[in-house]
Amino acid sequence: MKNIAVVIFLLSLIATSCSRSRVEPQEVAPVWEWIGGYVPGDSVPVDIAPELAAFMKVAAGDISAAAIERWAESPAVRVFSPDVDSIFPSVEPLEIALGGIVERAAHEHISLPATRFAAVVWGRPESIVFCDSVMLIALNHYLGADYPGYSHVESYRRKLKTPARLPADITEALVATSCPYVSDDVASVLSRLLYEGALIEAITRLARISPAEAMGYTADEYAYLEQHETQLWQTLVARELLYSTLPADAHRLVAPAPATSLLDPRSPGRAGRFLGHRIVQSYLGHNPDTALQQLLSPVFYRSDDALRQSRYTGRP
Repeated sequence: MKNIAVVIFLLSLIATSCSRSRVEPQEVAPVWEWIGGYVPGDSVPVDIAPELAAFMKVAAGDISAAAIERWAESPAVRVFSPDVDSIFPSVEPLEIALGGIVERAAHEHISLPATRFAAVVWGRPESIVFCDSVMLIALNHYLGADYPGYSHVESYRRKLKTPARLPADITEALVATSCPYVSDDVASVLSRLLYEGALIEAITRLARISPAEAMGYTADEYAYLEQHETQLWQTLVARELLYSTLPADAHRLVAPAPATSLLDPRSPGRAGRFLGHRIVQSYLGHNPDTALQQLLSPVFYRSDDALRQSRYTGRP
């Protein structure tokens, strides 16, 4: 099973990028590997020193040699490192995928919040964290949906804890941090759906994956949403949710959940993102010169005219 996972990981990450001749790989510091083999008294290699310092700040709140020694003996390192070593024998595929994402973001004029990247292992619930312009990517969150250590995790979350999910999660973290949703007391559900749709559009372009993959849906889940798109939209409108300014309404439509019960208890979670992306796709169909950077701006998703200009009707 682990060998199969490795193959899927390699193929999925490399597929998100151009060939090595056209994309410059983005260096990823293998911090987890160095800590896993740490011997007291070891000097920190110069080439991973900034990434290690950022990691220790987040993981232990201390960057001293004593803190590194304690962390090297921690349960997280002992439990997860061998499995991470097995599933991720090299960071090279990740570096190639990241190189493509960074290059395409620059082409879209999106300034990314990280200039350095590190692969780490920890026991924190977050899979990606930024610290001192370093993106820390916790590989122990991507060991496969059937990994025994995830048995306590809800199935709708567990299905996304796979190596193949890395490009989407990395891209979303980069873009959402660079271009966060701007909200206030009068921000409507529609504005949140438009932002989430723009974010999904960014993930599909930068990571070069399908909308279903960007949203984390299986083929069956995405097919269900497509088949019931009109019903979902009509329910959203009929329940007067579109212009609701209650944050809880927007949250129930776009936050991870087993189902989007606010619209249809049989639909997969985060159906609001699906509808938001459909609106964005319709908008682009009628306004093809719109830059991705503009879609991610409040000028677009807080606009009173965006929905009208999209000519979206809820029909495929």
